Amino acid sequence: MRKWLIGCGVLFGVVLVLCVGVLVWAFTPPKIEIPPRQLPPNNAYVEYRAMAEEMKQRLDADTRFKQIESAIGDRQPLSAADRAYYLQRMEPYLRRYERLVQRPSVVTSERSAETLFPELAWMRRIARAESYLMREELRQKRYRGAIARADRLSRLAEQARNGGSLIHYLVGTAIHAIALQPIREELPRIQDRAALEALLKLARDYEKRRIPLWKCMREEYYFGLSIYRDVAEGRKDYSDVVLNDAQTGERARRRGVFVSRLLVKTALPEYHRLMQRTVEELKLPFGERPNRTAEDLEKEIRHPLNQILLPVSAPASNKEASEVTWMRLVGCAAAIRLHKLRTGKYPASLEALQLGEMSIDPFSGKPFVYKTDPRFGFLLYSVSENRVDDGGQSPYGGAPESRGDLSPVSVRAPDYLKGVRREQLPLVAPIWLR
Repeated sequence: MRKWLIGCGVLFGVVLVLCVGVLVWAFTPPKIEIPPRQLPPNNAYVEYRAMAEEMKQRLDADTRFKQIESAIGDRQPLSAADRAYYLQRMEPYLRRYERLVQRPSVVTSERSAETLFPELAWMRRIARAESYLMREELRQKRYRGAIARADRLSRLAEQARNGGSLIHYLVGTAIHAIALQPIREELPRIQDRAALEALLKLARDYEKRRIPLWKCMREEYYFGLSIYRDVAEGRKDYSDVVLNDAQTGERARRRGVFVSRLLVKTALPEYHRLMQRTVEELKLPFGERPNRTAEDLEKEIRHPLNQILLPVSAPASNKEASEVTWMRLVGCAAAIRLHKLRTGKYPASLEALQLGEMSIDPFSGKPFVYKTDPRFGFLLYSVSENRVDDGGQSPYGGAPESRGDLSPVSVRAPDYLKGVRREQLPLVAPIWLR
């Protein structure tokens, strides 16, 4: 009997210790360490945020300005008076940003779900104004001036990304696309040696300064950790994270800090594992990255908090590959033409140009498809997202799709095809350049 009582006492003690341990573990906030950003002196990003606020106050209420801006976005012609008014309103900000792109810049926004990024919208506004002026210069054959604007926008795109999360990366992608689109439309007619040298330099400089996606995804990882930390320490309620379901949010409010903290602690191991894996995979060369779809990730995620906060990296990875592809194709096309100007003939292969990584197609891991024909000139393209060689046929607008290849040249859809759904548009025939 005595032994039985001793055994029961020991068992009770073990259970008690375990229960106390579980309670201590559950009530103790998890230790979440997030490294601070290293901000440079004279940080341009601080001024971008201030400039965004000023632009919002001065331009958002200007009905005439917004109507003109909308017309520019639709590629409608402007009257001389409207053009002058638009430039008069935008010129002070264009001059300020032209100085800012020469300075170091690191994102200063707080890692918080409440943080707004007004500067990103206004950076895109600057980009659209520069694109408008680029098109004017390209029509007048002032190629070097237009390429100089594209270079400034390329620098702005990287400033928007440096130290930023996934949204910053995607805004940078949009700015690069806005900068390159006018050049890609005009590329068949750019034969001037100085302009071609400027284009090649633009592509080379981009390769050196571009912020890779994995760095922004790492910042996205820290952003998610900051939300988990706020929930675990009681500064944010679990219901603040569950935004898409009012009933779930109401249940979460009734659960209190204890349950919120418990949810965070059980979510963190999976969150750490999947985000760290994502960052490491994005460090790989494009062709070696696993092709994980949104459906694949949904099947793998078990915790409800992670189902909300874990980003899907596959679309962003394709956007990164597309952006790099556009810039490399433009640089290679310029290098091919410069070779022809120097030697009187096209290079036998892209390898002969000694461009290094710039001649590699991110979607295949091999050199871009390159062909020459004495009758037509040269054909250059990427196999694009589907990784299938479609003979150089490309979509209208030049953006990657699940069909067709990527050309250095962007072709606008003709008027008779307006209104046709994108997936039903025919592909553009292979574009030979001279």
